[in-house]
Amino acid sequence: MDRLFRNYATTRALGFGALVLLCFGLTSCGEGGPEQTAVSVSSRVDSLEAAILEAPNTPEPYHARAQYQASQGNPQGAFEDWGLALKADSTFAPAWENRVDMLYRMQNMEACLTELNACIRFAPESTPCLMRRAEFNIHLNQFERAFDDLNQALRIDDQLHEAYWMKGKIYAANGDTEKAISSLQTAIEVNPSFFDGFISLGLFLAELGDPIAEEFYRSAIELRPFSVEAHYNLAMFLQEEQRLDEALDTYRTILALDSTNATASFNQGYIHLEYYAQYDSAAYWFTEAIKRLPYYHQAFFNRGLARESLGDRSGAISDYSEALRIKPDYTVAALAKDRALKAN
Repeated sequence: MDRLFRNYATTRALGFGALVLLCFGLTSCGEGGPEQTAVSVSSRVDSLEAAILEAPNTPEPYHARAQYQASQGNPQGAFEDWGLALKADSTFAPAWENRVDMLYRMQNMEACLTELNACIRFAPESTPCLMRRAEFNIHLNQFERAFDDLNQALRIDDQLHEAYWMKGKIYAANGDTEKAISSLQTAIEVNPSFFDGFISLGLFLAELGDPIAEEFYRSAIELRPFSVEAHYNLAMFLQEEQRLDEALDTYRTILALDSTNATASFNQGYIHLEYYAQYDSAAYWFTEAIKRLPYYHQAFFNRGLARESLGDRSGAISDYSEALRIKPDYTVAALAKDRALKAN
């Protein structure tokens, strides 16, 4: 069991009900020295133990101690306490849900799936367990089983926006465009702040060539103005729509948000190279991409094309060679280098 929890990451947010870092007493939250803090912690432990002794056959006291154990960086103790809660009451859903979440974040998928099946058997009204098992089934391409779990979850709670979103993803994977759009739209109608829903709907509609995709990307940006993902999806959409100046502006916005973003630099170079035939600007932006990602073989190749178009064959050959050094099977770079060598 010790090995099981050795690499447990306690800083990530929980999917099923937060393990809130509890703050017990004013002294433990700011003022007061180590001795006062120790007294406060000891007092809290004593009260948790007393609650268990008072009601040893009910799950809630064990659950409370498990939450405290997790907040103190003791995931093994928390896991075991949730086990004790389930011994007291096998239908106590919060214990199942937290154990599932803990195993999932540890990437112990086999144990997680076993726990999920037990959760749904003993606590069939647990929508978090139904949703998580549906996620497993989606990854395994067991779409009918996933639908069963999602529909059951929605029968329990028809406001589960992620359930509609997951159904939309399944419909999209199966090529059912109408139902995919309907389910994704329902997800954001149920939760208008659902960022991933707007992104997913934008991506799906953009793939269909539907210009309304832009509205969903912009809605996502309104929800998260500093999201590089949302801005990048919008930039790609604008680029594919040949609204190139707007795309360039959006890529510059991305660099303002994330100065290390190599792709935003590369895509600017690509627009200047392929659409505007502005080879100096193209070479500049490909260089910027390389500064941010030194092993960006596509950037070396495309800078080679820009340099070759500027008449700098030796610079082009150097770039093609570097692209091949990074990726020896890069066929287009090999062909370009051969062409440039013959032209020399």
